[in-house]
Amino acid sequence: MLHVSERKRLYSFIARLFSYPDAELLAALQDDDAALAARVLGEPPPDSGKVTVRDLEVAYTDLFINRLGGAPAPPYGSVYLEEGGQLMGQTSLHAGEAYRAEGLSLGGSGEPPDFLATELEFLYYLVTKEEDALGRKDIAAAREALRRQADFCRALIHPWIPLFCRKLAKDEEGHPLYRWGGRLLEEFCRMENDWLERLT
Repeated sequence: MLHVSERKRLYSFIARLFSYPDAELLAALQDDDAALAARVLGEPPPDSGKVTVRDLEVAYTDLFINRLGGAPAPPYGSVYLEEGGQLMGQTSLHAGEAYRAEGLSLGGSGEPPDFLATELEFLYYLVTKEEDALGRKDIAAAREALRRQADFCRALIHPWIPLFCRKLAKDEEGHPLYRWGGRLLEEFCRMENDWLERLT
């Protein structure tokens, strides 16, 4: 079982992993959060010592944005949850409503609300609220933050993540880092689902 602070760190780490790559991602692959991720998965990330940001930009674009014949694993919930894989359907609207209910705005991010990294950042936010409430010994507020996490995960994360991760696993052209990230995401979501089901 993960401590609330570890859950928060993993949401942040995995959100960074599935965001467009930059130098901060390379640094994150060498820090304590990557070690925590390796412990959860039972497998360290692929050696990133020789990988450049440019390598990851090319790999990310090829896997998630644009490849001849179509991106193998689009990181948007609506692609998996909407009939016909419609982007910006009801799934996107529901994700946006969840953010607004917390007083949050995407503020020109350029991505739809159901972008995987955005959804993981939102869960980081909710777990932070839970952690803060526990620090104040406000059990009612902590339970409410947990309930919101469970509702969001049940409706907008857990139904599509296994299919997304299978697509990553099947794509033999995909960069090893993203294949590893898919295994990590699937395992972490499984753990979170079990945890939230027990508590809510």
